[in-house]
Amino acid sequence: MIEPIGNQYIVARPVYSANAFVEDHKKKLRYHKTFLDNLKVCCSCSTQKAKRIALSLFPIASWLPAYRIKEWLLSDIVSGISTGLVAVLQGLAFALLVSIPPSYGLYAAFFPVITYFFLGTSKHISVGPFPVLSMMVGAVVLRLVPTTSTMSLDIFNSSMSNDSSTDEYKVMVAATVTVLSGIIQLVMGVLQFGFVVIYLSESLISGFTTAAAIHVLVSQLKFILQLKVPAHTDPFSIFKTVIATGVSYGFDFKNRFNVAVVGKMQNGFQPPITPDIQIFQDTIGDSFGIAIVGFAVAFSVASVYSLKYDYPIDGNQELIALGVSNIFGGSFRGFAASTSLSRSGVQESTGGKTQIAGLLSAIIVLIVIVAIGFLLEPLQKSVLAALALGNLKGMLMQFTEIGRLWRKDKYDCLIWIMTFIFAIVLGLGLGLAASVAFQLLTIVFRTQFPKCSILANVGRSNIYKNKKDYSDMYEPEGVKIFRCPSPIYFANIQFFKQKLTDAVGFNPLRILRKRNKALKKIRKLQKKGLLQVTPKGFICTIDGFKDSEDELDSHQIEELDQPINLADLPFQIDWNADLPVNIVVPKISLHSLILDFSAVSFLDISSMRGLKKILQEFMRIKVDVYIVGTDDDFIDKLVQCEFFDDEVKDSIFFLTIHDAILQILMKDDSTSKFNSSQGKDAKFDFTINTNGGLRNRECQVPVETKF
Repeated sequence: MIEPIGNQYIVARPVYSANAFVEDHKKKLRYHKTFLDNLKVCCSCSTQKAKRIALSLFPIASWLPAYRIKEWLLSDIVSGISTGLVAVLQGLAFALLVSIPPSYGLYAAFFPVITYFFLGTSKHISVGPFPVLSMMVGAVVLRLVPTTSTMSLDIFNSSMSNDSSTDEYKVMVAATVTVLSGIIQLVMGVLQFGFVVIYLSESLISGFTTAAAIHVLVSQLKFILQLKVPAHTDPFSIFKTVIATGVSYGFDFKNRFNVAVVGKMQNGFQPPITPDIQIFQDTIGDSFGIAIVGFAVAFSVASVYSLKYDYPIDGNQELIALGVSNIFGGSFRGFAASTSLSRSGVQESTGGKTQIAGLLSAIIVLIVIVAIGFLLEPLQKSVLAALALGNLKGMLMQFTEIGRLWRKDKYDCLIWIMTFIFAIVLGLGLGLAASVAFQLLTIVFRTQFPKCSILANVGRSNIYKNKKDYSDMYEPEGVKIFRCPSPIYFANIQFFKQKLTDAVGFNPLRILRKRNKALKKIRKLQKKGLLQVTPKGFICTIDGFKDSEDELDSHQIEELDQPINLADLPFQIDWNADLPVNIVVPKISLHSLILDFSAVSFLDISSMRGLKKILQEFMRIKVDVYIVGTDDDFIDKLVQCEFFDDEVKDSIFFLTIHDAILQILMKDDSTSKFNSSQGKDAKFDFTINTNGGLRNRECQVPVETKF
C-alpha cells in the first residue's frame, strides 16, 4: 500500500524474500520459446507473411504508390540534378584513390544507385563512392597488382601496352573485391546480421575515418604535386609515402611540368566481367573489412536522416541493398559503394524527398557516360585530387573530438586515439581489425575491474548509497552491504572475491581454516582431559601446550575447508571469546553480509562455481549472506544450473536491500548478534547443564529495530 503525503510517500508492505514474493503474488509460469519454436515460426508460410516479406525486400513498393507528385517531384528534380553533378566529379576523383583510371569512377556512381532505388530503405542518402572505402579498395589493388600484374598479361589481349594491361588488371582486382564485399553484405543481410554495426562505436568510426582521411591526403599529394611516387601498402607505409613524396619533390619537381589529365573517356558501357576466384581467396579478409565499413557508414548516415524525418530504416535490408548494389556495380567494373557524407548532404539540403532524386542523379551520370564524357578529358588529375581532399574537411575536423571525449569519457577517448594510431600505422584493413579488438578489450576491462562499493543507509530511510558519498550515513553494526556494478564472469570472479574480502576486512576461508585448526586442538585437549569448562570459562590444566602446525597443515588440508562440526563436543564455542592458551583465532564482528546484485546482469558457469564457494565460506563461519536486487531470470538460471543445495539455499534472495536489513533486524537471534558486536566489554558466563551443554547467561537487552 502506498499513501502520498505531499512530496513524500509511505509504503506499507511485508518484508519480502524472493520466494515469499512469488508465493504471495502468484507468479505465472511462462513458456519460453526454444530455437525449434522460432524455427517453426520462421519456416511457416501465410499470405500476410509473404506480403510482408515482399514489401521488406522491395521497399519501393511501400513508398512509391504514396509518392506526392505535386509536392515532391520538383524538389526531387532539383536535388537529383545537383547531386548528379557532384556524383560525376566525385566518381572521377575517388577513382584516383582506387588507383584505377578516373573514367571507371562513373560506373561506381551509376550502377549502385539503380539497385538501391529498388531495395534501399533510406529516402535521403546518395549511394556511390566513399573516399574511405575507395582508399581501402585501393590498398588491396596496390598490394596485389605489383606482384601479379605480369601474370595478367596472358589474360588480356597481347596487343595492349603494358600500362593498359596493368590498368585493366587493377580494374579487375577492384571489381572482384567489390563483388566479394557485396556477397558478404548480402549473406549477412539474409542471415539478419544487421546488428554487427553495433560493434563499431561512434568513437571508433570517428577515429577510423580521420585516419583514413590522413591516408587519402597523403595518397593525393602525388597527384596535386604531379609526382611519381612508388606505392606502399605494408604497415608503416604512410611514413614511406610521406618521405618518398618529399624526396621526389625536392629533387625532381623541376623536370615534371607535364600535367596529368583524365585522358580518354570511352562512350557507353563496357561488357560485364567475371570475377577472379584467385583474387577472392587473396582478399577475403580485406573484403570483409570493406563490407563492414561500407555498411557502417551508410547505416550511420541513414540513421541521422531517418531520425530527422521520422521514418524507419531496416539494417538487415540495408545490408541486402548495399550487397546487391556492390555485386551489380562490381560486375560492371565499378568499385565499392557506400554513401558520401557530402553528397548525401547535397541531396538532402537541395530538397530531396525520396530516392527519386537518387535515380535522377544516376541519369545525370548516365548522360556523362554515354554522351558528354569527352568534355571531361582535359580535366587535370590535380583538380580531382583537390576535390577528393575537399571532401575530407569534415573528417579532418574530427580531431576536435579528442578534447570532447576526454571530458566526457576517458575510455571512448582512448578508443578514438588507438583506432587512429592503428589505422595510420597498420593500414586501414589491419587497423580496423585491431581497433575493434581494442574496443572489445576496453569492454572486458571495464567489466573485469568494476568499481565495487560499500553501501549504507541515507537519511534513515529505505535508500542506500555509497558510504563515501554522503555524511549522514547509517550502517548497522555487524552488517556489510557490498555492491558489484557489472556482470560476474570467469574474468572478474577473482577480482570480485578480492574486493569483497577487502570490504569485509578478512578472508573467510582463512578464518574457517583457523577455526577448524583450533577445533582440532580443543578436541585433542578435551580427549586428554587437559581442558575443563567452568562457569568462568575454559581452564587448561597444563601450561605451554604446543601442537605441530605442520601436522595440521600437511594431512588432509581439505578437512580444514569443511563446515565446522561441534556435534561431538559437550559444549559450544564462542569464537569471539577468549579460547584456551596458545589457541588463537581472529575475531570478527560481521554477522550478516548483503550482496547487491541489482547491476549484475548474468553469471557464467565458472563464476557460479566461484560465487558458490564464496557463499559457502561465509556461511561456514556463521555469516549470514543475503543477495538482493536480482530479477527472476537470474534466479531461474541458477536453479537450472543446480546452484542451490542444503547449504546454499534459494531463501537467501530478497527483493531489496531494505528487505534484507529488516529481515536481519527481525531474526530471532538478532538481539544477541547486535549486542555481541556492539558491547565490547560484554562478559560471557557459562554454566554446565546436566546434559553437558553450555548455557549462555548473558544479559538480554532489547534492540531498536527502527532506523
